Formats: sequence, structure tokens, C-alpha cells
Amino acid sequence: MLVLTNARLVDGTGGSPVDDATIVLDGSRVIAAGSDANYPSDAQVLDVRGLTVLPGLIDVHVHFGGFVVEDPDWQFTYWSTLPFFLDYTRGFRKRRALALENGVTTVRSAGDNHPQILRLRDRINAGKLVGPRIVAAGPIFTAPGGHPAGTIYKANRYVVEHATRQLDDVDAARAEVQSLALDGVDHIKAVYGDANPFDLEHPVPMLEQHLLQALVDEAHHQGLPVMVHVGKPEDAIEAVAAGADSIEHGVLPGASSAQCPAELIVAMRNRGTFFVPTLTAAWAMKRVYPDALSHAMRWVAEMHEAGVGIALGTDAGAPGVVIGKAVHRELELLVESGLSPPEAIATGTTNAACVIKRADDLGAIEPGKLADLIAVAGDPSTDIAASREIQLVIKDGTIVLHRLRRESNRLR
Repeated sequence: MLVLTNARLVDGTGGSPVDDATIVLDGSRVIAAGSDANYPSDAQVLDVRGLTVLPGLIDVHVHFGGFVVEDPDWQFTYWSTLPFFLDYTRGFRKRRALALENGVTTVRSAGDNHPQILRLRDRINAGKLVGPRIVAAGPIFTAPGGHPAGTIYKANRYVVEHATRQLDDVDAARAEVQSLALDGVDHIKAVYGDANPFDLEHPVPMLEQHLLQALVDEAHHQGLPVMVHVGKPEDAIEAVAAGADSIEHGVLPGASSAQCPAELIVAMRNRGTFFVPTLTAAWAMKRVYPDALSHAMRWVAEMHEAGVGIALGTDAGAPGVVIGKAVHRELELLVESGLSPPEAIATGTTNAACVIKRADDLGAIEPGKLADLIAVAGDPSTDIAASREIQLVIKDGTIVLHRLRRESNRLR
């Protein structure tokens, strides 16, 4: 049993912080949290006076096999693949460490090599590796030659084969969803748009609407939620009508209109569709596409005001969007878009847990939930920048990062 005492508790639900709180963990679960929590005298006690304790953060849009580069203007070279392969041979140790060091205890893989991403997920779940919990969508469904198979992955046949499924037939689409469900994926991801990030004047093929509908219907039949990448308003409207559980990005460079339609807002609110705006990815595009971020932030402001659920996703793996680190920029951008700090925190805790269908276990510090929590210096419920000051990370009741005293935190 592990007990944190003298905490300022922000439980992730958007409620008011609780000062001088006690959080009691028994194994992998929270059994008590609040100002009047009791614990046995033989429990291990950790005094976190002066720190704010939050749920472990959840990033619902990560490409685990993407690049880890700080510079948004970075250009790919074949030499740059060397660090990737070195990290790959170590079970993506650097990426696992970056997530946990930044308080991210759960990620949703939004398209990675399959079945490799499932193997990594399972090794972490089995305790063979230390890392964030992975919820995996497996490969990305797209049209033949569509994004990303015909764009950012075009030069890499291996990645095209393992990280995408290019389909133009309903029966094949349903069969592929069934196959992935048998493999054990947690979600399905589809790209529904024709944006080419390298050449906006020459769009790429996109899935036909009836194919998207078949993918969504079959995924839901298999009990799998569907995340849909869209880049312009009209595509978002059609994706929501098809039954998408979350809309990723929303408005990207090259969209015919940057306006967020009232029709879309009403449909998402009525259906309970979540919006994952990936503002950090838009921030990383700002030199090439100066208006990308302002358009995306306006969508966030309008959807938030209308009551559409917003969940934190970063698109980590793109240049300038580093796994773990990007979560804190995303939180700050959400606040700049009009969310209060507690509301921004909820996007990466309770809302994110709903998106990945793990709200019974994750997203809040409450009795019965999994013991995923972080402690930070300062109070992010009043100053969101304090989320960066990670002092303690606990996942499944185990301390995986501890800066309150000097000790080795090396990952296996």
C-alpha cells in the first residue's frame, strides 16, 4: 500500500482542487482520495507537500513509430533513420521514457506498423517493458494512393504495407476490419480526406463515403470505436454522419473553408462525437502554413462553447511534435483557445479516457480507478504551464519516475 499525503489534489473531473488531500493506493488501484482518506499505520507514506497531484495524462493521437525531433522545419534524410532503428531495437525505449518523463501514462496509437505496435503494447502490459499504456488502432485505412500511403509514407514500401490498408471495395474493407479485430486492435482509424501535406495543389485519392460507412459499421459490430482523420469541414460532417467516434484534426491546410459549420457542431454534440484538434501539430506547421493554428484554435473555441467534447491529442511523431513533451504545449494551446486550466486538464484525463473507452479505469483519481497519477510543482489548475514540472509519476500503482529524491529511474 502506498499513500501520498499533503497533496493538492486535482482529480481530473474538472472539479475544484482539494488541499491537504491524501491519496491511498492499494496495488494497482486507488482506494481512497480526499481530505478525509484513512490508511493503515504500516503503509508506505510519501509526503508530497507543495505539489499538485493529477491523474496520469492521456494522449489520444500518437504515432509511436514516428520521429522524435524538436525542430518543426526538420527535413528527412536517410541518415536520420539510424536513431529510429536503434530505438526500435530497444523496444522504443526513448519514446517510452519521453512519455513517462512528461507524465503521459497512456497513449492511443493513431496508426503504426502492425502487428509490431500490438507486440509493444502487450510487452508493456505484461511488465516486460516499462512504458505508457498503449491503446492501438493498428494500420490506417485509406484509399489506394491516399494519405498517408501516397504521401508521407510513399517512399517506404515496408511502412506502406504494415502501417496502412488501402481499400476500394466494401467486402474487402469489412474483411480487413474483422481480421484486425481478431488480431486484437483496440480501435480502427480511417483517413477521410484528400489533403496532401507535401503538395496542396494536387490532392490525393480519398475513401468513398460508402466505404467509410462500411468501415464504421463493421468496426462497431466488432465492438471497436473509430477515429477518423479529416481535413476540411465537409469531410468532418460526412464522417460524423457515418458514425465516427472521434474527429481528428478537423481543419488542415488546403481546406476549401476554414469555418467550423454550425451543422457539424450540432451533429457532434448530439451524437457525442469527440473532437481531437491536435493543436500542436498545427503549431508545428505555422512557418509553412501560417494560418493553420489560428483556424484550429477557432474550431476549438466554437466547439467548446457549444458543448462538444474535446480530447487531448498531439499527433506526436511529426517533426516538432515530440511524444510526451507535446502534451504540455497542447494543454497551453487549449487554454489559449478559451478553455480554463481545469477544462484543459480534463481533455487529457476524463475526456481522453472516454475517447479510448477506458473511463471505468482511467482519467480520474477516484476509488476503484487504476493508480495512474502524477505530481507536479505548482498548480496547473490555475497556471497550466505548471503541468511541465513533473516530480513524480505512478503507473498502475508503481512509481516509474521519482524526482523527490535522488535515485535511479532507469527503464528496462
